[in-house]
Amino acid sequence: MKPLLIACVVFSDYPIKTMAYQRFLNSLGEKCVHSFRSIEPDFSELSHAKLVICDMNIMEEFEEGALSKLEKTFPTANILFLEEDHSDMLVKFSNHRDICRLGKLAEINVIHSTLKELLLQVNRKPKKNQRPRKERIEHT
Repeated sequence: MKPLLIACVVFSDYPIKTMAYQRFLNSLGEKCVHSFRSIEPDFSELSHAKLVICDMNIMEEFEEGALSKLEKTFPTANILFLEEDHSDMLVKFSNHRDICRLGKLAEINVIHSTLKELLLQVNRKPKKNQRPRKERIEHT
């Protein structure tokens, strides 16, 4: 039996941002939101989270490694990973999840609408005859 996707996980080293993400997710009906200030500990008990948000100060040269760790730790979660010093968006679509890399310079409404869409994707029940999506990457 497949475990239920129950939680949203927020990684942020700013308490005010953490609270803002929690309030926003709560306003979208998500009641189970876990927050952490570091991605170093073992999160195996939350490995079936449905959404992961990472908004931390990570030096650019370590962003790839941090994102890779999140992808491995949360293999079924949609991921919003905020990156330093740009406003572009890069989305990797795969059969079972979406990984969105968004610059922190993006407008707040872009961040909110991206989070809403990632939650919609995960909360939508799959159709019985749904064809698998091919993995692709889009850059906007």
